[in-house]
Amino acid sequence: MHKNIFKKFLLMLMAVPLLAACHGEQVLQESRHSLVEVNGVHLYKDEVDLQLAAAAHDDSVGFVNEYIERWATEQLFYSKATDNVASTSEIESMVENYRKSLILNIYQDKLVEQHLKPSISFAEVLHFYDSNKPLFDADEPLFKGLLLVLPAKAPNLNKVRKWCLDMSPEAMEELETYSAENALTYEYLMDRWYPFADVVKHTPLTESQLMERLSRKSTIEFKEDDKIYLVCSDTILREGDTMPVELVTAEINELLLNSRKADFIKRKKKDLFEEAKAEGIIKFNNRQTVTDELIEK
Repeated sequence: MHKNIFKKFLLMLMAVPLLAACHGEQVLQESRHSLVEVNGVHLYKDEVDLQLAAAAHDDSVGFVNEYIERWATEQLFYSKATDNVASTSEIESMVENYRKSLILNIYQDKLVEQHLKPSISFAEVLHFYDSNKPLFDADEPLFKGLLLVLPAKAPNLNKVRKWCLDMSPEAMEELETYSAENALTYEYLMDRWYPFADVVKHTPLTESQLMERLSRKSTIEFKEDDKIYLVCSDTILREGDTMPVELVTAEINELLLNSRKADFIKRKKKDLFEEAKAEGIIKFNNRQTVTDELIEK
C-alpha cells in the first residue's frame, strides 16, 4: 500500500509543468488576468503565456485551449481524489520525507562538488582492476576484427586476402576503397570491442560454429549461396574471459568515484555529529536507561 501511494505521489511530481499553475494565488489578484477558475483555484494568463512560450507551438490557440482544458480537468480530478482519500496524514508524512531527502541530496551534491576531487587516476583504476578481476568477466563473447561479404565473382580476391591478413593502416585504406565498390557487407570492427553476435548475424553460421572456426585460425573464408565470407579476427574474448582494463575503465571510474563520495559524506556526517555533541547541541535523554534495558534483555 505504501509503495502504491508513493508511486502516485511521484506521478504527481512528474506533472509539475501542468500543475505549476495550480499553486498560484487562490484569491484573484487585480493585477492578474484569470482565464479559468475551478473550486476557487485560478489559472492566470501570465502562467499560460509561460507555458506557451516554452512549448513554441505553431497552433497557439489550439495549444492554449488544450492546456486550459487539461488544467481544469486536473483540478477537478485532484479535488475528487481529495474528497475520496479518508486520511492524508500518511501522504503528508511521505511528502515531508521526500522533501527532506531531496534537500539532503542537493546539499550532498554541493558538498561533493565544492570539496571532493572528481578525477580518478589510472593508477587507482589499475589497482582496483588487478585486485578485483573476477568482477570483470565477460558475460558474452567480444570481438575485434573485420568482416567482409563479397559476391562470388568479386575481383582481386587475392589482394583482399592479403589486406585482411596485413591489417596495417595502409591495408585498411585499400580494403575500405575496394569494399565501397565491391562488397555486399563491410564491417570495420577494430576501433573497439564489439559483441561477437554482431559478426555472427552477417553470416549463415551459428555463434558456436563461427567461434570454433576462428579458434583454429584467425582469418577464415567460406562460400555459401554465391557469397564469399571473410572474417578476420584481431582478438576474441570468450564468455567468462577477463575483460581488458580499457573496456571497464569507465565502469571502474564510476565505482571508485561513488565510493569516494560515500566515504566523504560519511566523514562529514561523523564530524558534524561529534561537533554537535561537543557543543551540547545534541542532548541525550535517558540514553543510559535504554542501554541498560537492552543489555538486560
